[in-house]
Amino acid sequence: MTFKIVLSGISGRIRSQVLHQALRSPTITSVIALSRRPFPDLEGHDKLEVVVVENFMRYPEEILAKLSGADGCVWYMTTTSGDLVLEVEYPKAFAKAFASMMTNDGRRFRYVHISGAMVERDQSRTLRLKGSMRKIKEGHISMAAVESYTGGSWETIIARPGMVVQRGSLAGETSMMVAGSSGSFIRSDQLALALLDAVVHGSGELLLPLVLLQRGQKLMREAGETQE
Repeated sequence: MTFKIVLSGISGRIRSQVLHQALRSPTITSVIALSRRPFPDLEGHDKLEVVVVENFMRYPEEILAKLSGADGCVWYMTTTSGDLVLEVEYPKAFAKAFASMMTNDGRRFRYVHISGAMVERDQSRTLRLKGSMRKIKEGHISMAAVESYTGGSWETIIARPGMVVQRGSLAGETSMMVAGSSGSFIRSDQLALALLDAVVHGSGELLLPLVLLQRGQKLMREAGETQE
């Protein structure tokens, strides 16, 4: 069995952890990383191909050819400022481009979109705290249109993690200890495992902070890795 996954970006603490866990996974056999710049230090990895995308609004034929046959995607391109183009237009452009070459072969493409714990689905609701940003981050619900014209072959999974902390950092470990099992905080390695598991196996529920934390912790236990 082969499983080909697309990642939107691999730089940064969280996205690099998703890449790390994807390359470790025996289930994932191929990783296509869309990036604005090359990563020479990653060249030569037998499972990874870094594809440089100059404009995330356009996907020329040579890039689509590399994406062909992908089984899933983790889209982790977000900001704290609520950039409309980056938060909404980029993922829509990817979805439209990828869906244009999908075939009804019975396979289901799973698209995991990372949002935030405080995003607001009701676009008419008045919010006092960072209202415009929280609404923009939920703009990806327009992905439902993609599902409709792909004949059900596209599945959108929404992930809303809480605060993501780094394993081993004093502030991160203290936050995890104080928050306990509430899901308010999650380690980047736990989140990465939960996201990849959702891509490979699907998810019948919205991936809220507590769901992601419990899923990530369970996967770490099953892999025999320490939670400490």
